[in-house]
Amino acid sequence: MTSKNFLLKFGLIMVLLVSIIVGINYSIDIYGLFRGKKERKVYINERTSKYLFSMRYIPENYEGIIAGPSLSDNLNPDQLKGYKIYNASIMGINVTEMNYLLNNIIDKGHLKFAIICLGRYLTKDHGRKSAYIDPKEYWGALGSTNLLKTYFLYGIRKYNLAPGRYSPNVYNTDGWNNFELEMHNLNAKDSIIKRVEQKVIDTISIDPIAYEELDFILKKLRSHNIQVIGYYSPVPYGIYQVDITANRDFEKRINALFTSKDVLLNLNEEKYRPENSDYGMFIDHGHLSAKGQDYVLQKLDSVLNSIYKK
Repeated sequence: MTSKNFLLKFGLIMVLLVSIIVGINYSIDIYGLFRGKKERKVYINERTSKYLFSMRYIPENYEGIIAGPSLSDNLNPDQLKGYKIYNASIMGINVTEMNYLLNNIIDKGHLKFAIICLGRYLTKDHGRKSAYIDPKEYWGALGSTNLLKTYFLYGIRKYNLAPGRYSPNVYNTDGWNNFELEMHNLNAKDSIIKRVEQKVIDTISIDPIAYEELDFILKKLRSHNIQVIGYYSPVPYGIYQVDITANRDFEKRINALFTSKDVLLNLNEEKYRPENSDYGMFIDHGHLSAKGQDYVLQKLDSVLNSIYKK
């Protein structure tokens, strides 16, 4: 066999193998890019998974979304009865990354409303914080190391092979990230009391570009006749009071981006002191426990019902 024939056969074999791999991945379609109606779940790498879901799965199946950082990531939209809602929140996300998802969902879907969690982490910086949210990930769904990891974690979660580290039920098909299942040795009361006693103050700054990006996406939602619902997630009362001036200034600046046609819910107003003073509302110094999640979802349910079930 001549070297030319060998290279030709080798090339044909490689093309065939690549075609088979691409065909299998296309058929499985774990991110719902090619057949959007089938239910999908996150198995690993929430950033990439939800970003790819935003291209077809979310736009084709949902009338509403919840978007924001980890403070809203563990809200189960299934508890908002009568609405088809996807939780597009992502742990550690900022407004730049959030907008990658929202732009896809707005442009390709038929949203009625968007619920935005206005945590300070959303606007403290701008720009992509990793390479996991990128249009090139679309082609990675046909064959990539990330895809192999996704298949691997799918098997681990499905068959409950490492329940302590990879819970089979940490995500549902509507985007709920029940991350408490994979967090251990948490004591909200101790964490909150310690921060209050030591007067730990988290930086509450607003990046000017992030501020503009939040303004942009709010305006885009309105231009598509999508109801904007913003809310501030509860902060433990003692922690909020440690730097109340900065907290109020932050809210005042963010509030300025909202119009009279929007809904804005501040769950840190003084009237909510009893709830926010309850350590049982939290799993640490800020993230919500099951009790806290139920509380916030009840408030959001009341808002939705006031708009759509008058």
